[in-house]
Amino acid sequence: MRSWRYLMVILCACMLLGTPWAAVSEEAEEITVATGNWPGFSTPDGKGYYLALLQSAFPVSKWKLSIDFVPFSRALYMVKQKKVDVGLGFYIDEVEADYYCDIPVEVDQVDVALTPELAAIWQDINSLKKKKVKALLEYRYDTFIKVPMYYEEGSDLLQMLNHVNNGKIDAVLDYKRSLAGLASQLNRPQQYVIKENVLNPEVFFVFPQTQKGKRLKAIFNRAMARMAESGELDRLFRANISYRARVPTAN
Repeated sequence: MRSWRYLMVILCACMLLGTPWAAVSEEAEEITVATGNWPGFSTPDGKGYYLALLQSAFPVSKWKLSIDFVPFSRALYMVKQKKVDVGLGFYIDEVEADYYCDIPVEVDQVDVALTPELAAIWQDINSLKKKKVKALLEYRYDTFIKVPMYYEEGSDLLQMLNHVNNGKIDAVLDYKRSLAGLASQLNRPQQYVIKENVLNPEVFFVFPQTQKGKRLKAIFNRAMARMAESGELDRLFRANISYRARVPTAN
């Protein structure tokens, strides 16, 4: 099963890059990757912004990408235990500092749905202090929101919005597109208020610092600098993502 999944990833990479199958050398070096299944970013069909970045930095003529699509908690474990060469979609401070690539691959833009009472006194993210806050599974906003709050994650965004709509919780962190898009399905007319762009966490690829990981990180850093300078980074992002985040710009 693993070999079949690996073959499919390579085939998808070839199709995405327009590279003939014959161009994938048998001598190509394998890179093991751990990532979540995140539509628009990394999916098992070989598509997404994160995979496009990897394919640009590590072309299939020289490298073989062997990708495990796992829950983030598993990806975190695999990175910390140095069981993979690369982990995708990490916020700052989740692993050792020297694992992180130099340039963030994106800067997330997170919105929030608030009760009218909290919206009336809202100043910034510190307004969530000691408030009941929810988000979807594996969003991990509590890793970088430094104010104490009663934070929980769940799998049903509509249920969360019903709870903030009737005042059972104070806030739901997500993206305006989803927060507004589900309003027509609420149990009662929308009461919550959406505040935009309340969080801007940077997102990185991480490289466990084995000898191979150090080498791969250096290659990826050079590729990211090239892509940021040439505009390829922005092009790849726009080709895969139509909302939610932005890419960093070259200095």
